[in-house]
Amino acid sequence: MPILRRYRWFYPIDWPQISRHVRFERAGGRCEQCGRPHGERVRCLGDGRWLDSAGNTWRDGQGRPAPWPDMVEYAGSRVTRVVLAACHRDHNPANNRPRNLMALCQRCHMLHDREEHRRRFRITILLRRALGDLFLGLYRY
Repeated sequence: MPILRRYRWFYPIDWPQISRHVRFERAGGRCEQCGRPHGERVRCLGDGRWLDSAGNTWRDGQGRPAPWPDMVEYAGSRVTRVVLAACHRDHNPANNRPRNLMALCQRCHMLHDREEHRRRFRITILLRRALGDLFLGLYRY
C-alpha cells in the first residue's frame, strides 16, 4: 500500500526493502493471518471465507478449512485481487523490528487497524468540533 505523503517521514529510508523482505521472504508471499496468496484473484464471501484454488477448499478468516457455501451465499461472493502489505503490530511506523512487522492482505490489514482508525476518526471529529466552537460558537447538539 502506498504511504500517505504526510506520514512518509515516519518510515525509514529503506522501507521498500524491509517491506519486501517481510512480505515475500519471511511470509512467502502469503498473508500471515489468513493465508491468501499475493497477486492472486480469490473469490470471497462477506463473512471472510475465501476459495483457495490451490487446495480446492474454502478457508475462513484465519486460513483454516471452512464449510462450502450454499447457492445463496455463493451468489453474494465477489472476486478480489490480493495485495500484501507490511503492517506494524503496534501501529508505530518508527518501530521496524522484525517481530513487530507482519505481512497482511487488505482485509486482514483493515481488521487489524480498525481500532486505530476509530481512534483517529474520533480525534478528527473532536478537532473539527473544537474549531467550530472557536469560530462559530458552541454547538447546540
